[in-house]
Amino acid sequence: MLAGLDDGWADPSRLHREGRRAQLVINDAKARIAALLDIRTDELTIVRSGTHAVRTAIEGLAQARRRSSAPMIVSTVEHSCVIDASEALTLNGASAVRHLGVDRDGLVDPSELATLLSDLMARADAGPPPPFVAVQSVNQETGTAQPLDRVAEITRSADVPLLVDASQSLGREDVPVHWDVMAGSAHKWGGPAGIGLLAIRTGVRWRAPTPVRGLDRTSDGFPDVPALLAAAASLEQAERERAVVRPRLLALTDQIRATAASIPDVEVVGHPTQRAAHLVTFSCLYVAGDAIVGALDRIDLSVASGSACASVQHGPSHVLAAMGVLTHGNVRIGLPADVTDADVARLIDALPPVVAAIRADAGTVGL
Repeated sequence: MLAGLDDGWADPSRLHREGRRAQLVINDAKARIAALLDIRTDELTIVRSGTHAVRTAIEGLAQARRRSSAPMIVSTVEHSCVIDASEALTLNGASAVRHLGVDRDGLVDPSELATLLSDLMARADAGPPPPFVAVQSVNQETGTAQPLDRVAEITRSADVPLLVDASQSLGREDVPVHWDVMAGSAHKWGGPAGIGLLAIRTGVRWRAPTPVRGLDRTSDGFPDVPALLAAAASLEQAERERAVVRPRLLALTDQIRATAASIPDVEVVGHPTQRAAHLVTFSCLYVAGDAIVGALDRIDLSVASGSACASVQHGPSHVLAAMGVLTHGNVRIGLPADVTDADVARLIDALPPVVAAIRADAGTVGL
């Protein structure tokens, strides 16, 4: 970021020396990010956030197939920005949204998607296929990793673009390869806030969005050049260190899952093996999630509760509800790359007595 402040402070659209230098910084950063994503630089667009990338992608895909009467297909566990942006388009004349369900581990069923697409195409009398199918790479709450390879086979055969929100996997898991449009967010991999990635494969039908009610389409201006340069550098660092960091985080989250599962009346959710290494979610009967958050916060352990993406932070998780698992007493833990074994050991030691103490104060006893 300091280098970007030195060389990228000027308006890159200007022809003076400082403007040209800033544009070179932008070009270099984009090329470095594109190389890590294994795409061409002209397939990558930098926007102001991951949410903006998702909204722009959804609007552009919908407008490219605006004559289609088939609904957009969105998995029930997508980030709220995906669900909200899709539903906002229906207010402006777009076709409806159909939700693709998940099992108790949070996995979509590719065969269910195939049946849904077949039924929709039959009802549309061979008209244009749905504007897109949205299936994330990794869930933001449970860490469950979706079977994108099998999903992509189905969407390709139906000529439907696959939109992948990769915010929780970029820099932490293998870069997704099965997608047509992909969105990401730099602060999720440890980069600065304010940088979102929108990747659109060459040949995908996509039309530049026009202003519509319900979506923020204000002008972006030129990107935050220092932040963009830092985003590229941090993604490179995350990729270099991933082979070492991921196994360590996976071992630590295994310990947390085992400890949580040992507490009476606690349900650990998400797929036990097909998951990201840094996320753990569990739910406790007879305990409010925010009570656990507060108790751990008082001993300098920061966790979260409720939906990871709700506008009302203490609302129940739509992800857990879609999975059909317990939503009450939810605790969500995300491990940063530099978390220490001692940090996790303190959490593991504290968690059982904290839950027991809260239950005792509430006058409840586990079954």
